[in-house]
Amino acid sequence: MKRQEDRAGASSTLSGGAMGDAINAKDWTGHALGTIEKWPLSLRTALGICLGFPAPSCIVWGERRSQLYNDAYSQVSGIRHADALGVDFAHTWVHAWSAMHACFERAARGEPARLESQQVSFERDGGSEPAAVMFSFVPVADDSGGIGGVLVTLLESGSAELRDELRRSKAALEQHGHVISHDFRAPLRMLEQMSKILVADHAEHLPPRATNLLNHVASGASKLASRAEVLTRFDVLSEHPLHRQQVDVTAMTGKIIAELSAAAPDRQVEVVVEELPEVQADFELLRLVWHNLLANAFKFTRPVAQPRIAVSGKRQGHHIVYSIKDNGVGFDPKYARRLFGLFQRMHTEDEFEGLGMGLAVARRLVERHGGTIWAEAEKGQGAEFRFTLPA
Repeated sequence: MKRQEDRAGASSTLSGGAMGDAINAKDWTGHALGTIEKWPLSLRTALGICLGFPAPSCIVWGERRSQLYNDAYSQVSGIRHADALGVDFAHTWVHAWSAMHACFERAARGEPARLESQQVSFERDGGSEPAAVMFSFVPVADDSGGIGGVLVTLLESGSAELRDELRRSKAALEQHGHVISHDFRAPLRMLEQMSKILVADHAEHLPPRATNLLNHVASGASKLASRAEVLTRFDVLSEHPLHRQQVDVTAMTGKIIAELSAAAPDRQVEVVVEELPEVQADFELLRLVWHNLLANAFKFTRPVAQPRIAVSGKRQGHHIVYSIKDNGVGFDPKYARRLFGLFQRMHTEDEFEGLGMGLAVARRLVERHGGTIWAEAEKGQGAEFRFTLPA
């Protein structure tokens, strides 16, 4: 027992210079992050990379944007060594937040971003030394595959060595995500099957509580394995090369609507489709975008007595704007920012099935085409999803 406790204690200790020691020494009781031993594996892994990074870097984690940083970052003027650990990243950069806010939010949705030519001062050799830096924002996956935080790195202009380090750091984070999405699947599926076999073969000898717990284990393992498979598919789609061609979007959406209607023959859904502008795009990937958005519209209009979906599109300058509007259950607009993240759900599994992947895939594929996607809704008043593609 003592040996197990020693291992647990060692696993909750971080290494990496003076700031690694400061993080270990800080009393995190009562903080939003919780005590170190409760931090998720994904945060600890990303922080380990950050602490070993030579450029000023910090991990910004969670809804409260709690920042954890390395020795080089602690030399930024205005940061008093360990005093800024765990505070809101935006408060540290209050004077520059208006410039970096959009980049940070983009990374928080899963897309790397950068902000060029920002003036920063460093405390060096007993004095303050100004420098022009680039802020790099790299999304960091959490243990469930969503976005848990952002790795922020300050790169001084012209520093090729530090840029190489950033690429290596990003590669390490991507490898971490790969391990979560690939290597967890087989053990989880095995755990699911073994739990089911135990219940099936020994049901008469198991007390009800044990049967109940084993069923929960099997259900939980199944959900986690499904999420790992989703992450693998998401990685494949993110790396799939684009093969652009002229796409008849009206014909494409017509076929998708016919398929969705045939899958629910007992429902009468009114679908109105305007003539939609053609576009240069990857046919299969664009079809997946439309399928995910239209399938959501069909799903979330199920409780409505007279479901209606309107599909439209028009050219606006150098872009085409497409719209899918429904009169379904909608969602609280204050959660709109989270909507396009992996495994983000606005409704419980008892209400509507799904893993919360469809909108994340749609966003990723639209952005790969050079477009943007957003949603507007009111709870109980339906929703409208719009996305743009280059004309």
